[in-house]
Amino acid sequence: GSYQDYGVWITSGDMNLVTNNTIRGHGFYGVNLDGNAATNTIWGNTIRSNDLYGVRLNGEAVDGNRIVLNTITGPTNQDTGVYIQNGDMNLVTINTIRGHSLNGVSLIGDAATNTIWGNTIRSNGLYGVLLDGAYVDGNRIISNTIDSGASGTFQDCGVRITNGDT
Repeated sequence: GSYQDYGVWITSGDMNLVTNNTIRGHGFYGVNLDGNAATNTIWGNTIRSNDLYGVRLNGEAVDGNRIVLNTITGPTNQDTGVYIQNGDMNLVTINTIRGHSLNGVSLIGDAATNTIWGNTIRSNGLYGVLLDGAYVDGNRIISNTIDSGASGTFQDCGVRITNGDT
């Protein structure tokens, strides 16, 4: 990808702090953590109008990251607010996540032991929170406000867990 595809791209970096930024209008992701990016903090940012995901964490070693106190909105064709694929022990807390064409938060594949806590998740097109994958285990969804919001855009379901290990 090019620098225009991502607002912030951390690959194999640890203990970085991204704070007090406006991140908008990128071709793929507002914030992208992949490779071995672990224990990073995305704090207090406005992340909006990026084409696919507001924040994307993708990788077997993308663990222990914190997404805190951000406003993540998608008035254009943004797919998902926070997308975590295969990462473990990540924390998504006290964010406002709204207005995405699909999901507010998605935990996909082998994403395990993540915590989604204290967020306001509203007016997303399909699900407030989606957990989808055979090894999406041990995740905690605690004390969130998940609703259709004042816009009247009704999501299909607040929390959906599918394709789990049987």
